[in-house]
Amino acid sequence: MSGVTKWRARLGRRDPTTLPTGETGAAGDLGRRIATRRADLHLTIDQVADRAGMAPDYLNYLEHAPTVNLSGAGLTRLSLALETPIKDLLGGTQDRAGGGGRAAPDPVLTTIDRDQCEALLQGGGIGRVAFRASEQLVVFPVNFRVLDGDVIFRSENDGSVGHLAPDEPVSFEIDHIDDAMSEGWSVLATGTVHVIVEPDELRRAQALGIEPWAGGDRHTYFRLGVTALTGRLISVAG
Repeated sequence: MSGVTKWRARLGRRDPTTLPTGETGAAGDLGRRIATRRADLHLTIDQVADRAGMAPDYLNYLEHAPTVNLSGAGLTRLSLALETPIKDLLGGTQDRAGGGGRAAPDPVLTTIDRDQCEALLQGGGIGRVAFRASEQLVVFPVNFRVLDGDVIFRSENDGSVGHLAPDEPVSFEIDHIDDAMSEGWSVLATGTVHVIVEPDELRRAQALGIEPWAGGDRHTYFRLGVTALTGRLISVAG
C-alpha cells in the first residue's frame, strides 16, 4: 500500500487533491515549501488545513512526504490558503529575484524602530555586506547570526573583507519580500568589522553554527560591531 493510499484509508475517503495513478504533478521538495510558507505566515497545520479545506492529517503528510503529486485544484487551494502563487510552491521562481510582481494598490512605507530592527536581525539568515575596497564598492551575501547585537559571519581571511581597516565603515543589509502580498521589509546596519581572534569570543562565534552556503575555506569569523540600525516596512493599507 502506497503512502498516499494509506492516508486515504485513514481519512476514510479519496482526497480530491491527489492525482489518479499515472498522472504527474509537483513533486520533490513541495512539502518543504508548504511548511516553510506556513511558518512564514505563523499558521498552524490546522489553520492552513481549514483554509484549504483539507484534513489536518493529510496536510501534515504533504509537508513530510518525500514525493507528493497534487492536482491543479489542490495546488490552487494551497496557494490561496498560503497566500502565495502556485509557481512559488512549485519552485518556479527559484532562479528569479524577489519583488518581480506588481505593487499593491495602496502601499504604505513606514519606518521600523530599533527594537523591531533588532528583532528582525536576530533571526539570522542571509544578508549583504557592503564596503569600499580598492576604490570600488563591494557587496556580497553572507550567512550570518547575531551575537550580543553584533553581526557575525564567516569568510576567507585573505579576501577583501579581511583587509579592511579597523575604522573602515561597513554596511550590512537584510530584507524579506512577500511577492504574494506585495509587502516587505528591510533593515540596514552600519558599523566596523574586525576578525575574531580572542579565544572566548571565537568559541562563542563558532557555537552559533554559521554554515556558509558558498562552501570553501571560510574558517575566519568576522564581527560587525553595529553602531546604527534603521529599517523600513512596506505594507498594504487597510
